[in-house]
Amino acid sequence: MDHFNLETLAVSLSIAYVIFAAFEKKVCWWFGLAGSLIYIIIFYDVNLYMESLLSVYYASMAVCGLFVWGKSENKNHKRPIIKLDIRTHFLILLLIITLTAISGYILTEVSDAYMPYLDSFTTWSSVIATILVVRKVLENWIYWISIDTISIYIYLERDLNQTVFLYFIYLLIAITGFLIWKKNFGYQSRKSTC
Repeated sequence: MDHFNLETLAVSLSIAYVIFAAFEKKVCWWFGLAGSLIYIIIFYDVNLYMESLLSVYYASMAVCGLFVWGKSENKNHKRPIIKLDIRTHFLILLLIITLTAISGYILTEVSDAYMPYLDSFTTWSSVIATILVVRKVLENWIYWISIDTISIYIYLERDLNQTVFLYFIYLLIAITGFLIWKKNFGYQSRKSTC
């Protein structure tokens, strides 16, 4: 399969993943796993090493997501959406900035990585945001909105036009996902106080 068709397949699987995730459907993780495995190859081929490594992580988190979301799901019960406090988000951002600085510097010194600091920033942000998705943290979508916006720029620079399209769709779905999860969180909170 040529690079263009491989990217088309990865984009399709990845769009399906994020749509199902926005609607809190466990099947999202199967699509995420398949798309991630393909993106490992694609990103490596265009010298986005952190993105390729991130796809390895996404594949493993998809397996984790299947178990975590499945463990608490039955016909009448979904894993609840939770919120984190501002202090926790501050610590998360501090961690992302620190990891970005370290890996960006290392990539600059020892590789031919393209945009090593931006690549590192989106990678480490995505690592954390994926954990937040698995835990069903409402604010995960806010992280994804930022990540998707920066990723669009990076992929435009590498002529990954289908992936630019994917991340534009991701951006729209992240906004929609936030609104859906926020509504569901409000409903869930009212239901638990009744």
